[in-house]
Order: sequence, then structure tokens, then C-alpha cells
Amino acid sequence: MKITSQYNDGVARLSLSGELDMSTTQELHDQVTTALAGARLRSLVIDAVDLDFCDSSGIQALVHSRSAAARQGVAFQLANAHGVTRRVLQVTGVLDELSR
Repeated sequence: MKITSQYNDGVARLSLSGELDMSTTQELHDQVTTALAGARLRSLVIDAVDLDFCDSSGIQALVHSRSAAARQGVAFQLANAHGVTRRVLQVTGVLDELSR
């Protein structure tokens, strides 16, 4: 998996490409931790437009990311989930919660 970070006006956007699975969740965790450590962050957006696959550990990492943001009063949004990734998130019941 590759993560590209962009910061603009209090918004951190982490764009994911590839596969979010057991072997890559630590990378997401590290990037989220770094983003949340930034001063005056208002919103954290995880952009899944190029995410090809997400397993249960990836779902757990996304839910954890949302919780970590909430603990710091930072808005969270999963954007552009599509295909198999979107379907997995729908079936597990977390898509709406992560996409708000």
C-alpha cells in the first residue's frame, strides 16, 4: 500500500492506494498518528479512491482511525470508497459511520 499525505487549511488528506490488510495497517496507523499530531487539525480525510482491497484488519484500522480522530475533536471522513472495498464496508455495517 502507498499513502500520500496532503495538508491544507486544517485538513489532512491521506490518499490510500493498493491493499489495506494485515501487512499494511501499521503504516496507516503511523500516518494517522502523525496527522493527528499536527497543530490546528480540524478534519482527517481518508481517500480510498485508489484502494483496491480492504480486509477485516483494514476495517479495524479505519474504525480505529476514526476513534483516534474523535478523541482529539477532529472530524473524520472516509471518501471515495468504491468497488469491493465499498461493498465490504457496506456488508460489515461501517460504511455509513466512516463516511459521515
